Amino acid sequence: MIRCVLADDSRVFRAILRAILSRAPDVEVVGEAADGADAVRKVVALRPDVVTMDVRMPGKDGLYAIEEIMEHAPTPIVVVSAEAGPERQDLSFRALQLGAVEVLPKPRSDAGAFEHDVEAIRTAVRAVAGLRLAPRRPRPSPPGGPPGAAGQPARTSGTGLHALAAPRVVGIVASTGGPAALARILGALGPAFPLPIAVVQHIARGFEGGLVHWLAGETALSVTLASDGQELAPGTVYLGADGRHLTVRGDRIRLDDGAPVRGFRPSGTRLLSSLAAEYGAGAAGVILSGMGDDGAAGLAEVHEAGGFTAAQGESSSVIFGMPKAAIDRGAATVTLELDEIAPALARLARGAARRA
Repeated sequence: MIRCVLADDSRVFRAILRAILSRAPDVEVVGEAADGADAVRKVVALRPDVVTMDVRMPGKDGLYAIEEIMEHAPTPIVVVSAEAGPERQDLSFRALQLGAVEVLPKPRSDAGAFEHDVEAIRTAVRAVAGLRLAPRRPRPSPPGGPPGAAGQPARTSGTGLHALAAPRVVGIVASTGGPAALARILGALGPAFPLPIAVVQHIARGFEGGLVHWLAGETALSVTLASDGQELAPGTVYLGADGRHLTVRGDRIRLDDGAPVRGFRPSGTRLLSSLAAEYGAGAAGVILSGMGDDGAAGLAEVHEAGGFTAAQGESSSVIFGMPKAAIDRGAATVTLELDEIAPALARLARGAARRA
């Protein structure tokens, strides 16, 4: 049985959440909290398997609670937020940076959206409940340098970075645990990073604009929500929007309404497959933390075309599913922990600049 604590200042919404989770026979609500301080006390006392957390609460808010919980009693936390608009959503993404593993909207009133949102909450609670999280303590990002500068040497599967063609574009695919990883990677790349970066990040509907706004504040690179026909520009990050596949053709962003791939639209595999077809050995692909196997097939195509391919290592992944799927099928040239990824990309980009 999955034991869950609900933290929200609204008694009515806590009752709604309790009813939502009661429809999952393997989930039991063992406690409720009306503010951040109470949430910390309940988690320390009850040691639940997962916590749902509102961000805005009176007194000590959800950000305080997440930081305290992750330091003293690390527990998977799913943020369930009513925040609307990119600026207000910054709080939800700050929660991910502090250690929450997922952010979801509070269920909306129209019938179709409501059922989708409540099922997403049940799915997320089940998915993250088994995670074993280490205590979080802030630490600075390492200075730029070769892969392995953050600790252990990069693990390679045959081909070293020096043997790869100079990339012209980078594709990154991520799901649960991805937003905080993206912020760390993009924040470690300087404003002179010379390559465009296309990103498929699985995220709840309506949060893409907030993610763009938040990431833009975490990096010196330009971050934009991808739109059809945009020309790829150096040092620019293009984030795929919900409901359309993000691909690249003719050095331009191409969005299409094709069928979901293994349940995802945008699909990481569609993105990486398009990069392999368009750029061949000039494509670079990275798979970050997430559930399932999205991106693995596309990364294999980049690998077969001779491009750089990497998967995030297990010790720094919130969920190792997507990176493991890529590694297991031999699609990843290297396995890199989170703080090794930006230095690897910077090194590849410097090589591209020299060869240009």
